[in-house]
Amino acid sequence: MSSIYMYHAVGNETQISGADPFYAVTESNFREQVRLIGDSLPIATQIADKGYISQHCITFDDGHLSNYSVAFPILKEQGLKAEFYVNSAFIGQPDYMTWQQLREMLEAGMTIQSHGHTHPYFSDLSSELIESELDSSKKMIEDKLGEAVVVFAPPGGRYDKRVVSIAEQLGYRCIADSSPGICQANHGFTVPRFPILANTSNSLVNDYKNKYSIPVLKQTAKYYSFAVAKKVLGNKIYDNIRSKLLGETNTSV
Repeated sequence: MSSIYMYHAVGNETQISGADPFYAVTESNFREQVRLIGDSLPIATQIADKGYISQHCITFDDGHLSNYSVAFPILKEQGLKAEFYVNSAFIGQPDYMTWQQLREMLEAGMTIQSHGHTHPYFSDLSSELIESELDSSKKMIEDKLGEAVVVFAPPGGRYDKRVVSIAEQLGYRCIADSSPGICQANHGFTVPRFPILANTSNSLVNDYKNKYSIPVLKQTAKYYSFAVAKKVLGNKIYDNIRSKLLGETNTSV
């Protein structure tokens, strides 16, 4: 059994420019959290080496610049390897990492995988657009970095059976979900990840390593209650309500 952790931006207000503060973790908390996690090996590396996931993994969605400027140095200090899911259309744009920065991270043992090309909710797309997004992202990252792209993290965790089928056909070997839970040794094509938010305590991050801890059970129950709301209301209405409740300006991640 292993735990997969889902981060976004890391740092102070200046360092997380352009990111959703709801998902932004402070530098000090991140440093302590990765210490508590203790070990991390990218999903793509584990799948390539043995075909399944058995070790913890720290992951990042969106490709925000703070992943390189803040998180990357801390990961190197602690000897940890992480996986970064990027939107190929946004690389090099303001507040996002560049191809050169991604190459540097790749050379240090990190892996760069797909978050789609333009960050849509995949469950809202036609099958043709799903294929275009997945194929464009995979080919561009592989062409620019020379690394096999075999893992896809759906933006907002929004995907359906069509996405799974098309991803498999295109050569992806795993979907990194946004649903909380422990990754079992006999996991299938999709694997759960624990979302780490701005208000996630360090102790909760540590608890996520224990399958039977009360916090894990609570987070899982909470997630599925929200999942029902998303399904009933639809992505647009759900996000509008969520944005008003949380005072957010960006709910796309």
